Amino acid sequence: MAFFIGIACPWLLVAVLDRIAEGRRTDELAALGVTPRSAPAQSSYLVPDRPY
Repeated sequence: MAFFIGIACPWLLVAVLDRIAEGRRTDELAALGVTPRSAPAQSSYLVPDRPY
């Protein structure tokens, strides 16, 4: 029980507050007319820059 109260509970609180903040950020940016860029179809980290 002490483990949950001392370690896990603060992390859960941070995760919940982050989700709330992200939702508010999204709403605020949408009200300003800012739209997020779409993600590329393939990650550049997975494509080698030169053949080996």
